[in-house]
Amino acid sequence: MSKYSLNKKSGKNFCDELWAKLVRLEFENKCPICETLGLPVEENTLLNAHHLISRRVYKYRWDTDNGLLVCPKHHEFCLEISAHTAPWGLEAWMKEYRPEQYERWVINRNDLETDGKYKYEEIYYDLENLYKAKTGNFYMIKRINMYLLSKNKSQIIMARKMQDKSVAELAKQYEVSEGVMKKFLDA
Repeated sequence: MSKYSLNKKSGKNFCDELWAKLVRLEFENKCPICETLGLPVEENTLLNAHHLISRRVYKYRWDTDNGLLVCPKHHEFCLEISAHTAPWGLEAWMKEYRPEQYERWVINRNDLETDGKYKYEEIYYDLENLYKAKTGNFYMIKRINMYLLSKNKSQIIMARKMQDKSVAELAKQYEVSEGVMKKFLDA
């Protein structure tokens, strides 16, 4: 992946999607607040991957230690413990039930560097490797293959014509399956 560059919008979107997936894995798709307080968890609850330090702080935006998976109640609606409505309650809960993550949060939350140039393909690649380490497989957002191919369309067509490269060779060069490459070339 590192030989390609993702534009700012797509890069952020791909990295955000994979970051949220990793946070979900970390918390086993359960709101840790409801679990530790013994609250009933509703079926089909839409859980939110919440950034402890704002996602506008790019230094921590894709750091999975900066994530907490919460139900809608504990994300915005609870008056006692909520990331947005009652952050003091969330802080007290974190201190008691997730002390290591709480300590990192307290240490880092005043480091609010928001600017900088980011190589999204490197961030995405790192997140993919973290996902593979946790699950044994790559997540591979399906649309990223087509995005990278379309960005290099003229080079691929030129290589196919001028260098007489096979679908298999092109697929290997662009790190996609032969099926994806064939579909791309036929489009």
